[in-house]
Amino acid sequence: MKKKELDKKIKLYKMLGAEQFQKVVFAVEKIKYKAIKKFIPNFIEKYEKICDKERDKELKKITSEEERKLIVRDYQFAKMAMRKEMNTEKNRNYHMNPKAPTEIYQYLELNKRIHKNGLIKNAIVLTMSAIALSMGFYIAIPVIIHELFWATINFECINIQNYNMCRYKKIENTLIKREEKNMNETIEKYGEATEVIHKSMEQTENLPSFEEIIANIKTKEQARQMKEILLKAYEEKQSQIVRGNK
Repeated sequence: MKKKELDKKIKLYKMLGAEQFQKVVFAVEKIKYKAIKKFIPNFIEKYEKICDKERDKELKKITSEEERKLIVRDYQFAKMAMRKEMNTEKNRNYHMNPKAPTEIYQYLELNKRIHKNGLIKNAIVLTMSAIALSMGFYIAIPVIIHELFWATINFECINIQNYNMCRYKKIENTLIKREEKNMNETIEKYGEATEVIHKSMEQTENLPSFEEIIANIKTKEQARQMKEILLKAYEEKQSQIVRGNK
C-alpha cells in the first residue's frame, strides 16, 4: 500500500476516534496490571495452566515431531510474552518491543480478529433483542444497552488496530532493518548464551527454570555472556522502577 493511501486511512481512523480512545486504553492499562497483581497474585500461574491445557489438547492431534516442536514453542513464547507484559505493565498489542519491533504486527492482527468476532456477536444479540423488544419483551432493553456499549468498545478497538497497522506499514522497512541489526548485534555479543537458553527450552515443554538453564552452561564464555544478560536485565528493571516512581 502506498504512503498516500496509508495517510488517508490514518486520517480516517483518527476522525473515528483512534487517538482519543487509545489514550483511554493507556489510562486503563495503568490500573489494569496493578489490579491484577493485587487481586490475582497468582495470575501468571493460572494463565500458564490454561496454556498447558490448550497445548496438551493440540499435542494429541499431532502427526509429526516437527508439529510437536512448533506447538511447544508457540506456547513457550505465549508464556514469555505474558510474563513480560506483567513485568513491564504494558500490553503487547499497544507497545512495540524496541528489540523486535516487527512482532507487534501479529498482535495487532490477532487483537483485531478477536474484536471483530466480538462485534459480530454484538450484532447478533442486538438483532435478537430488537425482535424481542418489538414483541413487547421490555426486559430486552438492558440487554440492548449492554450490547451497544460493548459494540462501541469493539468498534473502537478495531479502529485502533487499523490505525496502528497503517502506522506500522508506513515504517515497516525501517523496522525490519532495525530488527535485523539488533538480532545480529545480539548474536555477536550473546550468541553462546542464547544457544544455552534455546537448548534449555528444547528440553522441556514448559519454560525452563533458572537452574535448568544454568545446568546447560558448559564454558566460561557462556557463563560470562549469561551473567552480562542478567545484569543488563536487572539494570533495565531498576530503570523502569525509577521511571515509575517519578
